[in-house]
Amino acid sequence: MQNYQKTIFGNFVQWILFFVSHIIYTMRMVKGSFAKCIYREQALNARKGRRENLTAVKGISGVYWDRGGRPVNEDSLTLQQVMTARGRVWMMAVSDGIGGLSQGEIASGYILEKLVENFYAQMVSLVARGKGQKPLEKSLLRCFYSMNGELRRYASGKGISLGATVSLLFVWERRYLVFHLGDSRIYLCRRGKRKLLTGDHSDGGHGIFRCMGSFPFQYPDIRCGRIYGKCGFLLCTDGFYRTLDGEDLGILSPGEVESGEQAEKRLRALGALARKRGEQDNLSAVYAIV
Repeated sequence: MQNYQKTIFGNFVQWILFFVSHIIYTMRMVKGSFAKCIYREQALNARKGRRENLTAVKGISGVYWDRGGRPVNEDSLTLQQVMTARGRVWMMAVSDGIGGLSQGEIASGYILEKLVENFYAQMVSLVARGKGQKPLEKSLLRCFYSMNGELRRYASGKGISLGATVSLLFVWERRYLVFHLGDSRIYLCRRGKRKLLTGDHSDGGHGIFRCMGSFPFQYPDIRCGRIYGKCGFLLCTDGFYRTLDGEDLGILSPGEVESGEQAEKRLRALGALARKRGEQDNLSAVYAIV
């Protein structure tokens, strides 16, 4: 009986350790309740109104998150995908805490946390109900407005200044929607060419003049478009792209990336190349083929 109890206890401990390690892998929580990287594969059964894990819905995608030469990584990123009756829905975003201000990791982590909440609470439902682009834009604008207000109230209460960039890509039914503030970037990769979908809200690298949390609400840049053929999207912070050129990013051509593992391997190679060229900032990137 004693040996049997030990076996049960041992199996229970192993199960707990596995569960905890799985949560750490998928969520990569690093500071309080703020997720630095949220990476899920889920399917949504729209008719029955329930979510369930389903590895089969996973597309080709990868993430890269490195603190570079800094003591703290103030970047946050997320990659979400859900399968609905109307097809796969993606949301990807990167956020970079503003250098020189306080608690950049808190600002970027909060932004990503709220975007993920909004994605599952509203965006997926809007797509599943056949709503068009305007309701999706309104949902994101309300979310951006709320986040900016909460960050400013938090900073005022602490007597500090904080802020973060945010670049978000939402993909549904072969269409994409971009919301952008700051100097992180979103690239569209297709047939060996790259197209920059965002503009840098910075004055030559000396400061950010549009971001989340540092100013009264600023209307984000909004861009939409159709997706033709096999396309890849790269979202990255300035530490990742600053020392790289178009030729370097060519290894992310969607025709040459055949798996998620290969995507992450190539992101790591680009990150290593940036570090080799002297980049000391945090480096973060999300890549997906849709």
